[in-house]
Amino acid sequence: MNGFRLFVIGVLAALLVGTAVGILFQRQVGLGNLLRAARVLPPQVEAPPEPTRPPVGLPAEFHGRVALFVLAGQSNMSGWSPLPAEQTLHPRAYLFGNDYRWRLASEPTDHSEGQVDLVSLDSGSGLGTSPGVAFATALLDEHPDMVVGLIPCAKGDTTLHQWRRSLGDDTLYGSCLKRIAAASMMGELTGFLFFQGEADALDPVYYSERVLSAHDYGERFSQFIHDLRRDLAQPDLPIVFAQLGSPPSPEAFPHWLVIQEQQAAVNLPCVAMITTDDLSLHDGLHFTSESHQTIGQRFAAAYLELMKLQECY
Repeated sequence: MNGFRLFVIGVLAALLVGTAVGILFQRQVGLGNLLRAARVLPPQVEAPPEPTRPPVGLPAEFHGRVALFVLAGQSNMSGWSPLPAEQTLHPRAYLFGNDYRWRLASEPTDHSEGQVDLVSLDSGSGLGTSPGVAFATALLDEHPDMVVGLIPCAKGDTTLHQWRRSLGDDTLYGSCLKRIAAASMMGELTGFLFFQGEADALDPVYYSERVLSAHDYGERFSQFIHDLRRDLAQPDLPIVFAQLGSPPSPEAFPHWLVIQEQQAAVNLPCVAMITTDDLSLHDGLHFTSESHQTIGQRFAAAYLELMKLQECY
C-alpha cells in the first residue's frame, strides 16, 4: 500500500512539474507557435497595421449641404495600392463609410470595418489607396465653398454583369442605391464615378461560370447608366468613368483592347471618360498610389468640364 501511495504521489508530482514547465514554455513561445512547428497550423503571417480612422461625425453646419459622389466599380476603385505614410485631411471632404457613418475622408475609403452591405465586402482591397480622396481634394481646390461627400460602393473582381440593374440590397446595384438614399439625408447626389472593366477582359474559356461583357461592353454600360439615372430620377446625372489602363498579360486578359475600344466609343450626354494607360502600375493590374492621385485629379477635371455644359446641371 505504501508503495502504491508513493507511486501516485510521484505521478502527481510529475504532472504538476510538467504543467508548470508547459505553462512557462507556452508563455515564451506561444501555443500557436508550437502548433505551427508541428505543422498543425499554417505559418503565421504578420497582419498589416490597421490604418487610423478619423473620428465619426458630420458638423451640423454641413447638414443638407453635402455634394455626394459615388465611387463604384471594382478593385482599382476600392483601392489596392499601398497607403501613403501621411495624409492631410481636408476639413470639407467627408466619407459615408461602409458602416453608414460619416467621417472626414481618408484612405482607405473602402474600409470594411463595420460594413453593412456585405455584398460589396472586399477581403483586402479595402485597405489600399483609391482615387477617392484625391478627387475630393482636387474638386475643393477649385470650389473651396463646397462640402464633398464620398460614397464607396466598389467591389473587387466584379464584372459589368454583376452591376446590372437589380433592386435588392443584396446586389451591388441595389446596395449602391440604398447607400445613396441613406447618405442623401445630408445632401444631394451630384456625380457618379465608375472604374471597372478588368474582370470582363478575362479569358471566358477559363471563366465559363461568369457572364463576361467584352464585345458588347459599351451597350451594357450604356444600359447601366440609363437604369441608374432612371432609378435615381436624375436623367442628367453627371457620370465620369475611367478607361482601362495598359494591357496586362494578353494570355489572361485577351479582351483588354476590345473593352478599351468599347469604352472609348461610349457617347452619352453628361458622361465623360478619362484615360489611364499612361500611368504606372503597382502589381501589373492595379495602379500605384501616385497614379491613383492622378486618376482622382482627372476624375475631378472631367467632372468640372461636364458642369460647364448647361444640360448637365
